[in-house]
Amino acid sequence: MKITFHNLGALKEAEIDQRPLTVFVGPNNAGKTWAAYAIAGIFGPWGYTTYSHAYVQGELQETYPTLDNFVEQVIKTGSGTFDLVQFTTDYAEKYFNSVAHFVQAWMAEYMSTDLVSFENLDVSIDLSTDKANIIKQIINFSTSGAISGAKDKTELTYRKARGKKEFLAYNSFQNISSDEMTFEEQSIEPLPPEIQKEFLIKAVLRLLHRSVYPFVRIFPTERTTFIAHPYQIIKIEQKEEADQNQALQQRKYKSILGPLGYFFAMMQSTYEIETSDRIQRAREARNNQKIREYIALADLLEEILGGKVQYSGPSLISQPIQYPAQDVMFQPIEGGKLEISIASSMVKELSPLLFYLRYLAKPGELIIIDEPEMNLHPEAQVKIIEFLALLVNAGLYVLITTHSPYIVDHLTNLIKASEVEDKERVRDQFFLKRTDAFISKEKVMVYLFEQGQAQKAIDEEGVIELNSFGKISDRISEIYFTL
Repeated sequence: MKITFHNLGALKEAEIDQRPLTVFVGPNNAGKTWAAYAIAGIFGPWGYTTYSHAYVQGELQETYPTLDNFVEQVIKTGSGTFDLVQFTTDYAEKYFNSVAHFVQAWMAEYMSTDLVSFENLDVSIDLSTDKANIIKQIINFSTSGAISGAKDKTELTYRKARGKKEFLAYNSFQNISSDEMTFEEQSIEPLPPEIQKEFLIKAVLRLLHRSVYPFVRIFPTERTTFIAHPYQIIKIEQKEEADQNQALQQRKYKSILGPLGYFFAMMQSTYEIETSDRIQRAREARNNQKIREYIALADLLEEILGGKVQYSGPSLISQPIQYPAQDVMFQPIEGGKLEISIASSMVKELSPLLFYLRYLAKPGELIIIDEPEMNLHPEAQVKIIEFLALLVNAGLYVLITTHSPYIVDHLTNLIKASEVEDKERVRDQFFLKRTDAFISKEKVMVYLFEQGQAQKAIDEEGVIELNSFGKISDRISEIYFTL
């Protein structure tokens, strides 16, 4: 999949060929994080929610005739069948490009800024190499939903079975019983057409939207603060001057940065699973080898951290738990338990990823990590790139921004090791000593962000060539010899 950006802050032009492991490298203020967040916004729930709402409200010029006709059929006749595969074949490219173009309308709110204009921002998406996988994902989806009408007598239901291409919708009538009236004599009104329309269109577009990445998870640089000192997601109240002719001040409410909100919601979900739905996760693990693999990788991450990370549970406090990170505990291999707030910076840094793998991770999801090396010793940095390669080889998609030469240089080693015929021979030279951390060059793409552009920084042989770090090393040496 290729994503093209024009005029995204400091990033004036870039074409990103997204791979299972995509790495953004470059100096500060070069646009790495903004590009990563924009990708998360487009393919995550923000992009779907804002676009589908605008579509339902008739605020967009584009239409999807087959979808609109299906909705009209259900409204008129009470039922209908929709071919999701054909719809995906015909409209996937149009849909995702429409969502991408619509980023101009919501980027300021998503990034929680009043000072930056995005009126010249343009994003386009090329899905030509991903069509087969998108259709496969659509076929593998299994979902259902329903919405009830007045007095619970009418219900609009949709169903999509795994392995099928059909999306079924039908109106049904419930709680109808009378000894004196026949079915036809009763006064039964279906749901209002506008409610049926919104319900069905959003359901179909949600399935299409999740066909690229079922979920997008964001790990912003602020994750360390959240895990140690959580705070409720509230609107930040700011005072600003009213008109000069007014003596009073007005209050302006500014929403929290979109990626931070999604990160906190993810952490809340992990806590809820730990405290109330562990049986469901255990059932998923029994039935899905990949889920078991992700839980095992969470255990491996604990080995890297040198201890156990877990929620303490409600028994340790008198009030109902509202914020999961208030009760995250770290149990070192040697020593007593510690509150996460006084654990090492590495533990705080990597605990959110651990919780994600233990409680939420499913194949095909995209995880975006801003500076995974943050607060990590160089040895831990090379371990973490091996660990991220493990995640990719286990079926997750990973996008990172980084300033670490250790991560970039060792990624080259992992690519080279994947081409060694006898992988067991070289396994022990690596930090985690696992051959499934070796990653093929076809799965990796690296970009150098600088001077308003993003340039490909990996060659056809899988060698990563960057001057970004080398220039600084050379400069430091020059200063030394000059002195």
